[in-house]
Amino acid sequence: MPLTVRRVRAALILAGWVRVSQRGSHEKWRSPDGQRSTIVFGRDSDTMTTGTLASIRRQTGLDCLR
Repeated sequence: MPLTVRRVRAALILAGWVRVSQRGSHEKWRSPDGQRSTIVFGRDSDTMTTGTLASIRRQTGLDCLR
């Protein structure tokens, strides 16, 4: 089952990531230690593409994003 943007955001929140800014549909998220950041974009019901999801997984280190 493909992940939606809503589920990716929920996984980031559970891991302690914080949304620091937003411009349009692009949200910038910062890690709990403040050293890393990532961009999540799209509406809640949108399906994340494989490449975008892999990029977010690499940047965040969250293996639950598969």
